[in-house]
Amino acid sequence: MRRTAEEAAATRRDLLVAALAEFAELGYAAATLAGIATRAGVTRGAAYHHFSDKATLYLSAIEELWAEAATPVWSKLDGPEPPLRRIADFLVTFFTALEHDATLREVYALSMRSAEGAPELERGLRDKQAVMEGWRRHMAALLRTVELRPGVSPDIAALTIITAVNGTAATWLACPDLFSPAQQAQPLADAILYGLAEPDGRATSVPMAREM
Repeated sequence: MRRTAEEAAATRRDLLVAALAEFAELGYAAATLAGIATRAGVTRGAAYHHFSDKATLYLSAIEELWAEAATPVWSKLDGPEPPLRRIADFLVTFFTALEHDATLREVYALSMRSAEGAPELERGLRDKQAVMEGWRRHMAALLRTVELRPGVSPDIAALTIITAVNGTAATWLACPDLFSPAQQAQPLADAILYGLAEPDGRATSVPMAREM
């Protein structure tokens, strides 16, 4: 029984990984459960055993694989270092993973899309918005302990960082030959953070801020 349960879990994960690649390559409308099953090396019956329909598989792939791939990146925000250092480490880790981690790249690319005209994906869009709002609140909370430039509030600073991250990722995904996020991770982090905090000095390429 234990071996059967382990095999079932492995098959389910194979389907999630195959689905992520299939949806990223073909889009939601063109992808099929049969094609995903073939890519995963299992029968279509096995696919339907684990997922009732294509929408369920799509949403499960994004939710579960996003949590798996993003956790090491987002954990950088919870380290012991000063807030700006944590945010800088997060940015460098994210831009590096965006280029080198296929799972994070594919799930991020899918998560940036709308519901693709499919009402059954609306829940996923709402979940994505909730995750983004949680990310913004977390970032703003960190920035409340930083002496920002006059007129720059923690909420605006957090929104600026999130917008810059999403914009940089979207630009690279659309034009991958334009630049290398991994090779330019530190300069990108500097460019995003520079101008938010009072210029009292620098440490390891990150604008320092006075802790409050």
